[in-house]
Amino acid sequence: MDFLVCDMPRNESELRVMPPFEFQNWAVVALGGIPNRRKSGDKGIDGHYYPVTESKKDAKDGGTFDFMKWYPVQVKQRDKAGRPDIDAFETAILREEKKKGIFVSFDYSSDALEEIRGFYKRSGCVILPITVRELLNVDVTELAMRLA
Repeated sequence: MDFLVCDMPRNESELRVMPPFEFQNWAVVALGGIPNRRKSGDKGIDGHYYPVTESKKDAKDGGTFDFMKWYPVQVKQRDKAGRPDIDAFETAILREEKKKGIFVSFDYSSDALEEIRGFYKRSGCVILPITVRELLNVDVTELAMRLA
C-alpha cells in the first residue's frame, strides 16, 4: 500500500529556500538519522546516523545488531561545500573519535573532495559526501548499504 507525505519538499528548488534548521533536519532524517536537538553550539554535528550492522563475532548465533555505533552528520545548505567546511567537520570527527562521518550538501568544490581524500590518507577516517540530489533520488536500502 502506497502513501503520500504532504508538505514535504520534493525537489532541490524547494530545499534551497527552506529555513536552514529545517533543511538540516530534513537532510538528517532523509539519511535515516536523528537530528541533533541542539542547533547552535552543536560542535559541528548536525545529526547522528546509527547504522544497523550485524556483528561478525555473533553471526554463528544468528547475529546481533550494534545500536551503539553512530556516525556524525554535518549538513550545509550551500551550492558547493568547500574545503573550510570539510576541515571543520574533520575536527568534529576526530573530537568524537569516530572513523566515519557523513556530509550533506548540494554539491562539493574540487578542493573539498581533495581534502576528503587527503583526510582519509592522513587519518584513515572516511567522510562520505552525499548530495541533496542523491537523497532525493536514491533508494533508502541502497543508501544504507553505502553508509554501513
